Amino acid sequence: MILKKALFTVAASTLAIIMAAVVWHTHNPLPAIYPHGPSTLVTASNERTLRSFGDQQGVHRYHVTPKDVDQFYLNALLHYEDQWFYYHFGVNPFSLLRAAGQWIRNGRVISGGSTLTMQVARLIDPHSRTIGGKLHQIARAIQLEWHYSKKEILTFYLNLAPFGGNIEGVAAASIRYFDKLPVLLNKNEAALLVVLPQKPSLYRPDRYLERAKTMRNKVLSRLQQGKLLSSEQYQLLRKESVKLHKDPQPTLAPLLSRYLKQRYSNAHKLTTTIDYSLQKRLAALLRHTSTHLPHKASAAIVVLHNPSAEIRAYQGSIDFQNASRFAHVDMVRATRSPGSTLKPFIYGQALDMGLIHSKSLLSDIPANFDGYKPQNLNGHFNGPISAERALQKSLNVPAIQLLNRITPARFEHNLSRAGIEFSHKKANLSVGLGGTGTQLLTLAKLYRALASNGYVAPLKVLSHDLNLQSPTSILSAQSSWITFQMLSAQSAPDRVVPSIRRKIAWKTGTSYGYRDFWSVGVSPDYTVAVWVGRPDASPMLGYLGATQAAPLMFDAFDLLPPDSRKLIRPQQVTNTIICWPSGLALAQVSKDSCDSQHQAWTINHATPPSMNINGDFTTFSSWPEKLSDWLNTKKSPSQPNPRSATTDATTVDTGIAITSLRSGQHYYRSQLDVLPLRSSRQVDVNWFINHAPQKKPELKLEQYLGKTIVSACFRSQCDKHVIYIHP
Repeated sequence: MILKKALFTVAASTLAIIMAAVVWHTHNPLPAIYPHGPSTLVTASNERTLRSFGDQQGVHRYHVTPKDVDQFYLNALLHYEDQWFYYHFGVNPFSLLRAAGQWIRNGRVISGGSTLTMQVARLIDPHSRTIGGKLHQIARAIQLEWHYSKKEILTFYLNLAPFGGNIEGVAAASIRYFDKLPVLLNKNEAALLVVLPQKPSLYRPDRYLERAKTMRNKVLSRLQQGKLLSSEQYQLLRKESVKLHKDPQPTLAPLLSRYLKQRYSNAHKLTTTIDYSLQKRLAALLRHTSTHLPHKASAAIVVLHNPSAEIRAYQGSIDFQNASRFAHVDMVRATRSPGSTLKPFIYGQALDMGLIHSKSLLSDIPANFDGYKPQNLNGHFNGPISAERALQKSLNVPAIQLLNRITPARFEHNLSRAGIEFSHKKANLSVGLGGTGTQLLTLAKLYRALASNGYVAPLKVLSHDLNLQSPTSILSAQSSWITFQMLSAQSAPDRVVPSIRRKIAWKTGTSYGYRDFWSVGVSPDYTVAVWVGRPDASPMLGYLGATQAAPLMFDAFDLLPPDSRKLIRPQQVTNTIICWPSGLALAQVSKDSCDSQHQAWTINHATPPSMNINGDFTTFSSWPEKLSDWLNTKKSPSQPNPRSATTDATTVDTGIAITSLRSGQHYYRSQLDVLPLRSSRQVDVNWFINHAPQKKPELKLEQYLGKTIVSACFRSQCDKHVIYIHP
């Protein structure tokens, strides 16, 4: 009878406890593990930190799992804090009884009885240090064990443990104190991070170095007693000083990181495709460039790896710390007028449509396209000119001549199929000269097609992005290769010969009103896109894409490794001798109808006849009518008739050379006041000193000292010399 009563009492008590537990659990569900949202870490491809974002409370926490942490640290943590972690149900009764006995005997807490699970419970649901609070903590710990696995609970501790200030989690602490990932911790560093969460405000190594060393050695001693360290290891390790990383990490790609944080707001970690070393050097390059730019001017650069379509570098402003240059504005994604940067794709589409070959005769003359009258930047016209030379010189009328034949709607539709979007109400001819809006990132994506057989692919910026969307063709392999050859045949700006020689197809652009300056270059392996200007869209009069953006683009190319690929000429592309004025192959015209011969890249040997200004093909061997009329008005003793007007790289010299000085010369203020500036061109020359435009062709020595850069530009061509001025 007594036994039955005892069993009944035990069963009733157990049932009551279970029912009470159920009721308590129902009214006290587990709180959110990260109630203030995630703290997000954005890293480069090598896991180095680019930028970190705290949670809603400003706490920095970099999410890791046990596999991301050094195994010695995990062993040391469990040995020091909770040896029975994998065996108890959240509470270790023996540890609690030991701690309670010590408290009763000494009147104070000697050692804690909390398991790792109980510590996680306190971190997610803080409680008072009373008996009631301890019971609450125990209940929470049992709750955690019921809902989560041991691996998940250990992961919570690794990410929630406090390490001083606004640093939580072993990963944030490892990076903050030692500048390394937690998987790379050495034994001394691991031991320090094991004990630091016990009293983070008192043991912080950046404030209390000796105290931190003492507590670290306490952990090492315990590990030696537990056979995790040999006596020899212990004696060596305890003598080592605490070595901290004191230099703050630079913030790299801050605007890209901000964009990713906004887009993936619930992510704990975002690993990008950014090359850490390249990004760091690119940031330094732009900071140096800022010293040569006018007030409020900024710059942006994006670098793509063509084979993978990965973004390897992304600098949205010239210096993230410089508020006077609107550093918070991401100019990689800002919508601006692209200037002349869309012209290569007009020529590429014209090649695919069979309208031109690389040396087709085009007309750079005054023209009226249904009321639209394009002008060149310098207001002058060149007359007859080849497609290749017109593209290199970025002439406006020939580009509109082709776009008018293609039609703006068709041109835009072909690009929009690949996700290349522009900002304007309706497709029109002005789009070809920058009468629209687009982004630097879009231009980089577009130009990459010239080294990718004409295919536009989605750009990849996150390493885990599968990039499932298929590439879309905007140009044939043949026209993209020919366009690449036309753009790469032009010489680079006067500059120091780079250590790595590479073939670069490049194009510059200057928007209306001198507000935006562009340069985009493509090599077989890389695409580099540059924007320079003022984020507030105020003009920078006297500047050009060729003088501002192009040098920066080539400097960025110099930071890149050698190209591993070569662009293979498609079999359908052949080198054909053609004749002007007809534009046809030499074999198709009579000898007396061939005023001049040119080597042209053709597709399938097709040699379309020359076009009149309105886009109609001319008759067999005649000069385009409007071009012939214009040439007749320009007759001179040296140019008596249209047949002598083979101006493509023959009678028209479009280059420029500085003649009054040469690079490397030294000048002294004590001997000279003013240095006249002269060039091979007498008119329409724009002079720049240290990249700043000059009203008069002269250099006043009193205004300069040391290395001085003098540039002269005619149309889109520039010559640059470096001189040295002494007192």
